[in-house]
Amino acid sequence: MLNDRSHLLFKNLMGLYLNEGKPVGSSTLAKSPEIGLSSATVRNVMADLERLGLIHSPHTSAGRIPTDKGYRLFVDSMLTYQPLSTQGEAKIRQELAPSVNQDALMAGASHILSGITRMASMVLMPKKAREVLKHIDFIGLGDHRVLVVLIFNDQDVQNRVVELENPVSGEELIKIANFLNEECVGKSLAEARKSLVERLELIRTTTNDFMRSVIEATDTVLTEQLEQKMPFLVSGQTNLLNYQELAHADKLKSLFHAFDHHTEMLGVLDKSMEAEGVQIFIGAECGHDVYQDCSIVTTPYEVDGEVLGVLGVVGPSRMNYEKIIPKVDMTAKILGSLLKK
Repeated sequence: MLNDRSHLLFKNLMGLYLNEGKPVGSSTLAKSPEIGLSSATVRNVMADLERLGLIHSPHTSAGRIPTDKGYRLFVDSMLTYQPLSTQGEAKIRQELAPSVNQDALMAGASHILSGITRMASMVLMPKKAREVLKHIDFIGLGDHRVLVVLIFNDQDVQNRVVELENPVSGEELIKIANFLNEECVGKSLAEARKSLVERLELIRTTTNDFMRSVIEATDTVLTEQLEQKMPFLVSGQTNLLNYQELAHADKLKSLFHAFDHHTEMLGVLDKSMEAEGVQIFIGAECGHDVYQDCSIVTTPYEVDGEVLGVLGVVGPSRMNYEKIIPKVDMTAKILGSLLKK
């Protein structure tokens, strides 16, 4: 617990450092009209704050900057922010096109968030197993070739070309499509594949090679759709070049490598999935040394009360939390509303 004087001085130090990114000296604080203390008193209070582990002196600088513990105190007990403005919300809605498929919508949300925050952004993708199979169709491409077409969630289309040993008629293609639509359409991908596998085992010894080939191809497309090729998307990594504390070649190389290989990020995103509202991870809380001097701000996005994934940003611990948090929060809400549609 800080007394009123220490609280006021620490809050002002945080404000100056977040705005300017430079170590804050006692003389600078003493000149602030809000402080109203002598330089000697300010130095004594700063020494107390340093003993508490809230600030420290980087290198040989006479000024002080917050530690991870100091950031945590500021975020938990001193931070205030307003909801995103109507204009800001309208801009996100306008740029996030609702007419694209789910994967493109996720990519768009990540790209927009990195743009409005000027940081790296990430989106934890929804699990494919919950997608709904909407339609199955087969298109003849000649006597021995068939295009298997599967539609998920109305707009996401996947297909595969099947080579057959014997020619097939359009009537046969319609027949097998009707059969599979009756068996699988309207089910989640996981349920549809389970039903398909059960049917495949049943008909394997009782039907012709054509039907088996087509059903096996359909199963392959379903399986590929279920596989999570990319657990989360990252956009705007180059935005981190704009922050002095991160813009070192070795630091950026390590961060970009961590993004590509999901170093500890999935653990942070999983924690966010289980929590409510905006979560802020600072420095060591991010789970790996590579995120030293970084913070991660996340929030889940949901449809009808079901959490589907997480959206967030990665940037310097010296980020403007008051502006970043509302942007992350609103983007997640708009994303959820578009997924519902």
